[in-house]
Amino acid sequence: MALEVLEGRSCEGCTACCSFPPIRTQELQKPANLLCPHCADGQGCTVYDTRPTVCRGFYCGYFFIEELGPEWHPNNSGVVIRSEHFDEDVVTLLVLRLSPFLVSEEFAAMVGGWVAEGVGVEFERVGPPGHLPAKMRMNELLEEAVAARDLRAMHKVFAWSLAHIDRSHVWEPDPTVLSSELG
Repeated sequence: MALEVLEGRSCEGCTACCSFPPIRTQELQKPANLLCPHCADGQGCTVYDTRPTVCRGFYCGYFFIEELGPEWHPNNSGVVIRSEHFDEDVVTLLVLRLSPFLVSEEFAAMVGGWVAEGVGVEFERVGPPGHLPAKMRMNELLEEAVAARDLRAMHKVFAWSLAHIDRSHVWEPDPTVLSSELG
């Protein structure tokens, strides 16, 4: 499925995608949750014209979902919607940082809508630098609260889930060794 970037959407200084994903290309090897050595924090890629194809092709879900307002921009929300699995009816919400947005009606309404439509919803958390992220499927945990339209119960599930990941997950080291043949 080819997705089209919505007009007027931009990174606006967000460099989240330069940090959280592991990059494993011939030109660049970067472990998960480490800032790319070619990223100027808050500005972006310093080797933009020669960056790997995987970097050229990455856009977060903010660029594709028309219903998302500016509060969903990763710099504002602390959430990156991973777009890699859109064609599989799965939405992965990478929570970069705990923010007031996570207890907003906008966040709960969108997540609740996806759950009600049968779209798979996953919360993902970045681990310590150099470690792979952790995911938790949310649908079954949220079904009752969504059916009852209970915002408070949804917020409790959100908080419990993120705390559970943060406290209980055994973070797996990313074996990728940082190296670059770029610029």
